[in-house]
Amino acid sequence: MSTYLNALLALCCLLGCAVGVAVADTPAQAADDGPNVTVSAPDQAVYNATSTFEVAVTNATGDVSVEWTFPDGSNATTRQASYRFQQEGNVTVTVAVTDDTGTTTRTLDYEVYRYSSGQGDSQALPVLGMLGVVVGLMTFVVALYFKVLPWFYRNI
Repeated sequence: MSTYLNALLALCCLLGCAVGVAVADTPAQAADDGPNVTVSAPDQAVYNATSTFEVAVTNATGDVSVEWTFPDGSNATTRQASYRFQQEGNVTVTVAVTDDTGTTTRTLDYEVYRYSSGQGDSQALPVLGMLGVVVGLMTFVVALYFKVLPWFYRNI
């Protein structure tokens, strides 16, 4: 395989591993009890992948508490929480924000799916990324050793 193809493979693998999940903001709350809450969350849920959720609170009165409830029943009480989806199908993530005036709840519904490259389990993707990096580096070292160094020594 040529150096160009190896570099292209390494770049594609790295980009595939570093693809971010788009963030969607929930609309501001209408007039009801509790603080105004905006949730930043992933658009999609991927099986066995960690997703980050964040809540922004405005117009709160007094102390503010945040409680995330995830599909497996686990909870988090910070404004930013991470969760690894371990089940497929339709799931719900809920955040409740409470201040002295009341509680505001936001519900996020997801359909958890498995990433599939068509060639096996989703766990292979990071390994392929690293393999691409290693192959690219090895190609660079081999080219340096066999092409650049002999030219350099001949022309000194």
